[in-house]
Amino acid sequence: LRINDPNTLLIMANEYRGLGLNGGKYISDTSAHTGDWFAVVATEDTVINSITSNVKDLSNITASVDNTTLAANTAIYGGISGITLTSGAVIAYNK
Repeated sequence: LRINDPNTLLIMANEYRGLGLNGGKYISDTSAHTGDWFAVVATEDTVINSITSNVKDLSNITASVDNTTLAANTAIYGGISGITLTSGAVIAYNK
C-alpha cells in the first residue's frame, strides 16, 4: 500500500477506530476500570458511578449527582480514562 497524502492515513485511522476495530473492553461490574478510550456505549440501561474524561462536567451524569440512566445503545464520546458503573454494562472502545 502506497499513500502519498498523510491526511489519507489519518482518515483511515479514524474510520478504523470509529468502527471499534482497535478493540475495547466489556464492563459489567462495579469495579473501577481504567483505559484510553474514545467512547463508551451502554449495552443495557446503565448508571455510571464515576467517569474520568476530558468532557467538561460529564461527571454530572453520575449516580452521586444527577443519577442519569443511560438507555441501551447510548454512546458517550471523548477522551475517557476511567469508569465505574453502579449498574448495567458498557463497551469501552480503545482509541
